Amino acid sequence: MTDGFVKNYDLLEEKSKMKDLLGFQSVCDKFSKKLDSISGRSVIALVGPFGSGKSTMLHQIMTARYEKELWVEFDAWKYPDRRDLWEGFVLDLIKVISPKDLEKIKKEIKGTQNEDKKTLVKTLSKIPGLAVLESLNHFFETSPARRVDDIQKILKKQLSGIEKDLFIIVEDIDRSGDAGTFFLETLKQFLRTAGLTNKIIVIVPMANDNYQKNIDSYLKSIDYFEFFERGIIKLNQFVDEIFDEELFSGQLNKGNGSVIWTGRNRRLQTISFLEGLFREKPEMSMRLLKLIIRKANLVYKNQIADNHEPDFRITLCVEATKYFKTGSSNELCYFDEYIISGVVARGSIFSAFLVSILSNEG
Repeated sequence: MTDGFVKNYDLLEEKSKMKDLLGFQSVCDKFSKKLDSISGRSVIALVGPFGSGKSTMLHQIMTARYEKELWVEFDAWKYPDRRDLWEGFVLDLIKVISPKDLEKIKKEIKGTQNEDKKTLVKTLSKIPGLAVLESLNHFFETSPARRVDDIQKILKKQLSGIEKDLFIIVEDIDRSGDAGTFFLETLKQFLRTAGLTNKIIVIVPMANDNYQKNIDSYLKSIDYFEFFERGIIKLNQFVDEIFDEELFSGQLNKGNGSVIWTGRNRRLQTISFLEGLFREKPEMSMRLLKLIIRKANLVYKNQIADNHEPDFRITLCVEATKYFKTGSSNELCYFDEYIISGVVARGSIFSAFLVSILSNEG
């Protein structure tokens, strides 16, 4: 093993554009049917816990449907200014729906569409006897399209020529504060009044906390709310893709012939433990799971560098105890409680995992 117990570190990175390792197919099918049932032009919010897999699911749907529809992803987090949100939104759409017009639209938005003509006039005015031409440049002066309604006119013109259904995923707009709220309100108004005839669905992934905090504003700007349900998490494929397969092969025997561990049971124990965290801990998410594995892997490598012989399961278990409190009214996490008492809390998923390790149970 060259990188601790992890064989595919790329799959632990924070990105939604990755293959489905969680068995999202049934959830994808359900949301796809929802999208198909909506006609016209609408904004739909996909509400769920932060880091629960909303964007990953949407990426799977987009990949499956991309051939027959137009799909655009817009990341609002890149544009903290309210005016820049609309400019960035339009340009990201143009890159997909009409890439040949991108440079022209950029100039139109920034008010530089006549720069080429101005350059030509300036060059010609250097010729003796043609200096008077430079005075013509004021005819080519243009104003930047900074106001929202100006940019919307540009957008309407582009969208009017689309024949395919258009789906737009607007990421992180719920984290953009008042600017994000204003953007959604004006976007919904634009879809209602622009006179467009093709199907346009705007999908807004939204964290539970932001939804609850801004529900009154969102009721003005969202047509439909869909609550993300990831269903039963199955981590067989995830574990097989992430963990080094050498961990799950062979077995270790004591001198008297009794079995200490088998690769098969190691795999089943790991899967059962990680799936159990999702069942028992409401705060568990894929983002947190990836963090726990990354941190545990780092500790594991350090243990090996210090000439120890660590068991990756115990390292993983100990790291996980740092992220979950022992009770709703208790500020202590399981790791802190162990440090204070010297005992792993009985009846917890962590003690159950350790018992299964000691007894080599699958």
